[in-house]
Amino acid sequence: MELFDDQNPVSVSGVQFSNDGTVTLNLSDNRKLKLALEKWYEIGQPLNKKLSEKELKRLELESCYTIIRNKILSFLARREHSTEELRRKLKQSSIILKTGDSFDLLEKCLQEMQDKGFQSDDRFTRRYVESKLANKSHGPLKILAGLFNRGISREQATLVLNELGNQKIWLKKSIKCLEKIQKSGKKITPQILSQKLYQQGFTWETIEKAVEIFHGIKNFPDE
Repeated sequence: MELFDDQNPVSVSGVQFSNDGTVTLNLSDNRKLKLALEKWYEIGQPLNKKLSEKELKRLELESCYTIIRNKILSFLARREHSTEELRRKLKQSSIILKTGDSFDLLEKCLQEMQDKGFQSDDRFTRRYVESKLANKSHGPLKILAGLFNRGISREQATLVLNELGNQKIWLKKSIKCLEKIQKSGKKITPQILSQKLYQQGFTWETIEKAVEIFHGIKNFPDE
């Protein structure tokens, strides 16, 4: 894209201020750029004057950053996200140009979200684990895999999982899972039950105990 042409200089022909702390610039080439109000002041509010190539480039980059920032904030308003989730979503979005500048701005914005506390991988990890513990028949291995796929490190994922979960929790969840499977009314062998628990991410140690308790071979451990 041609940013600057001496024969057709670009200028800011109009400005519209918004309640969200942004300003929309109407350019003489009929484009609109939206950027943070503070950036408009930093640049010196070059209204109705010919923009240099450097000034125009900065306005375009600041506008791109504002678009990225607003998109990230909209994702975070819906639910917690990991850094990697946000990175993937933005890279797949049509609002991100496939250029080095855009990717650099994305990384800068992700860092801003962390610095300001808008986004936290630790907070995301805790919410994710709590959700799976409360609502899903997922064992620890499946929960860990879900965290790894969302860019959470093994160390962080394991730390949070060990803090919020324990062997008794996994055993109770695995038995509930077996009860749900058995509701089908079909006769299912212990081997198939074990396989289904393994697919849900339970360890073999937990599976062995759960199947024995489920079939009355062992009692559930005392609290």
